Amino acid sequence: LPGNKVNPPNLTSPQQANLRTAINSRANAFGTAIVLDGAAISNDANLQAKNPASTLSGGKSTVAGGVDLRSITLANVESIEVITGVASPKYGNLSSGGILVKSKVGKTPYIVSANVSATNYQASVAKGVGLGNFGVLNTDFSYAYSSGIPTERKVFYQSFNAGVRWQLPVSKELNWNHFTSFRMNYSDDGNRHEPEEIYKNEADIKSISYQLALSGSLHTPYLGKVSYNINGNVVNQYSFFDSYVLNGPFPIIEALESGTRTTVFSPTVFNQTTEIKGQPMNLNARVEATQYVHFSSLELNFETGLQYALDDNRGSGRVSNGNIAHSADIVGSRSATFEKIPASKTWSLYHQTDLKHTTKNTVQRLNLGVRYDYMLERYHLWSPRLSFSSRYKQFKGRVAWGISYKAPAMVQLYPGRTYIDYINMQYYAENPSERLAVVTTYVYQPTNEHLRPNYVDLKEIGFDWSSSFLDLQFTYFQKSMRRGIATTEELLLLPKAEYQVIDAPANRPPVVAPSGVVYNIPRRVNVLKNNLFVNTNGVEITLSPAKIKATNTEFNFRYSYLESVMANTGYNIDRSQYVVGGNSARFGVYENALQKSIRSFGTLTLIQHIPSLRFVLTLSAEFNFKEYTNYIGASLYPFAYYDSDGNYIDIPEEARGNPEYNDLAKDPQTFTPTETPFYSNFNLQIRKETKQGHSFSFFANNAPWYNPTY
Repeated sequence: LPGNKVNPPNLTSPQQANLRTAINSRANAFGTAIVLDGAAISNDANLQAKNPASTLSGGKSTVAGGVDLRSITLANVESIEVITGVASPKYGNLSSGGILVKSKVGKTPYIVSANVSATNYQASVAKGVGLGNFGVLNTDFSYAYSSGIPTERKVFYQSFNAGVRWQLPVSKELNWNHFTSFRMNYSDDGNRHEPEEIYKNEADIKSISYQLALSGSLHTPYLGKVSYNINGNVVNQYSFFDSYVLNGPFPIIEALESGTRTTVFSPTVFNQTTEIKGQPMNLNARVEATQYVHFSSLELNFETGLQYALDDNRGSGRVSNGNIAHSADIVGSRSATFEKIPASKTWSLYHQTDLKHTTKNTVQRLNLGVRYDYMLERYHLWSPRLSFSSRYKQFKGRVAWGISYKAPAMVQLYPGRTYIDYINMQYYAENPSERLAVVTTYVYQPTNEHLRPNYVDLKEIGFDWSSSFLDLQFTYFQKSMRRGIATTEELLLLPKAEYQVIDAPANRPPVVAPSGVVYNIPRRVNVLKNNLFVNTNGVEITLSPAKIKATNTEFNFRYSYLESVMANTGYNIDRSQYVVGGNSARFGVYENALQKSIRSFGTLTLIQHIPSLRFVLTLSAEFNFKEYTNYIGASLYPFAYYDSDGNYIDIPEEARGNPEYNDLAKDPQTFTPTETPFYSNFNLQIRKETKQGHSFSFFANNAPWYNPTY
């Protein structure tokens, strides 16, 4: 794609698609749909977040993010189509384009492939077998292993993929072909405990997914061509985190309800484990009818469809074990049961009319479409989409506009309880049996019914020009993402009662009682809101000169210019930097600055073919012309603050730089612009084929080892 870099494969990190943006974000990746053989792969029910109270990170599990591309095997793929522009109304629950993957169907010989590098090992085998009157059976199997970097084996990734796809000709009269597909994927993101490590720090994220799809198409007298697709997907997910805490002792906290309790202390060094067992389930069903009408120079296609999607998680949930200890001013989440969380359901209806008018020298095409989604059983959403193109001889002009929506993930709608713990009193004696702490737990239950689907308004205009010596494609687009889901901070004031020791008997915990002093302490919590807005203007150019037949040489040049401006209308809250202890600190309230990023990138590719040797050499030169990030309207000073009693106090604009607010000023480097100078990178691929149908390829990223670093 124009503007995309070639990076060395890194299977130890999740891979997500971020299309048409200079600012990669979780919201943009989450809005990219992955459609395998007509069925969308859903990540909406992924709840594998370790601590959703503070972050939706789930280790190597892409919670509230895009589908991990490592789960898509290429062993039996026939084609991949990337939709960066306005998608057909048949594709919903997406806001940033889609990737359509189509599997091979048909009789084929054994196709065996292997790929080896310093860190990655991949192998696959695929076969298509003819079954006579019972159609064709395609099978594939693949395995991948990666160790991340060649100098150590602590972090690793491995996956197995197996698939069966059966095409059955049901009826010749109805031209009815039915497809049954079953896929299984196993993946393991591991983090070994090395013998030389003194303290254990392990993480293991496993998943096994099973996907069954039934699809097909037939021709009927009244409805025309009718196609259907029923897809079910179940994933068994397991995440295990085992780590040691070294800076104890801390008061141990295990409370699951609000209240004040006495507790004991942890050891100086202790371990904590978290297990997360999730079982996301997705059901997607679609039926579609297509009619075709032809009048001399005019062709009309009418396409109408009905869809249903269900996302649920039947996993047992999250369990934390070991010494759960108080840790400063950090909110936490503890055990949770996933199967009690409501499922997400969406009913959809769509229609598009495609008109094509053809004359001797011209071709005009108009596509008018609309999609209706009854999303999450609460939102009625309409998505108009249209495109028009006109070709005159060698020149083709095109325009398109469309709106699309993406539903919030289940973990965003139902993040679970937030636990805020603070210490009322600590009595740490030399004798362990005489130690005691008083701790208060406050349970905060966020309600995110206010979250709405984010949506993208996309406009684009372009032209194509073809001749005997050059093909040119030019596209200008405006992509406006609105109501993206992101966190903003809010302050809670919680009552803290001081305790005092009444009696300290030997070999027993002390007797304590409230001193009568109660005051409020502030604690910050993250709240999810539709407060993210990203506007992107972009230009994409592809130049393909005609092949030089005398030397069998081809060139092409792909270029992309992207300018994105991101606004987060939420606020962030920071504690005064000069005050020791959180109970007497002021908290500044700051506006988020606009972030503007520019990315200008091009790739020049040379393909040299020597047919007599069955040899192909491909050299790509990547040019990073500009990569720049700046902050607009950035202020190091807050516009308001909370005092130690929790009172909200506005700061007049003219007074925000006064010395009395220096303790609330952010670090001067916070909004420093970043810019990467121009650099180039050269990638080489050498491919040799044999008469017997074998091929061998060598690929080198940054082949000349020209590697400038800034």
